[in-house]
Amino acid sequence: YQRESRFRETMDRCAELLRPHLGCDLRGVLYPSGEAVESAAERLKQTRFAQPALFAVEYALAMLWMEWGVRPQAMIGHSIGEYVAACLAGVFSLEDALGLVAERARLMQKMPPGAMLAVSLPAAEVRRRVTGRLSLAAVNAPELCVVSGPTHQIDLLEAALGGEGVTCRRLHTSHAFHCEMMDDVLEPFLKAVSRVNFSEPAIPYVSNLTGTWMTPDDVADPGYWARHLRHTVRFAEGIDELLNEPARVLLEVGPGQTLTTLARRTQSEMESRK
Repeated sequence: YQRESRFRETMDRCAELLRPHLGCDLRGVLYPSGEAVESAAERLKQTRFAQPALFAVEYALAMLWMEWGVRPQAMIGHSIGEYVAACLAGVFSLEDALGLVAERARLMQKMPPGAMLAVSLPAAEVRRRVTGRLSLAAVNAPELCVVSGPTHQIDLLEAALGGEGVTCRRLHTSHAFHCEMMDDVLEPFLKAVSRVNFSEPAIPYVSNLTGTWMTPDDVADPGYWARHLRHTVRFAEGIDELLNEPARVLLEVGPGQTLTTLARRTQSEMESRK
């Protein structure tokens, strides 16, 4: 933000567009002054700030890479990251994208707290263990999934898996995403999506919901975006789809290296099965 003018200009634009939705300046949350660092860190733990912040950083980084001459031939996101891919593909305007992301995050924030657990097992094995109000929230690699649901049920699952010697890790999140605890969000979010104008993707990108290429019919269907919020993130399938073209080089455009790690793991595990 300090050194790269294109990144800064894009972040500034996102912050101004988000101001009426967040009731504050996102820059104060991401780049706080000394005395506000602690309170800003607490705000970023809240879904209603974290998801718009994630979108803004990813989008601004994408704009910076493109200014440097690196343009995507294809894209994939992870949950909220799919909104960035869609916006870059021209599916909706930046204004509409930020409005949807902010509304999605606001509605999610209002839901009861929950928990999410990363589990080092294949999806089929995880589905067999998912009971009660638990859901398979994400398949991030062939043998790495995320389970989402009420905290006490996640506690029981974690204890049971630990007893079997299965590696698990609790995620740092206040809510249980991509599970039935988000069901009350679907109808109001569907109304918000129905007010947006959509266009066909100018750049192909892979859907988290289907694990394959996004279609014009999916893009134009408000129900798609509601299902995307609720159902399993099929990230590993999406990476496998992208890697069907072996000459592709994957570039993570976001505030970390998590998806690079998942993509490498998916590639390695897929190759070992051939």
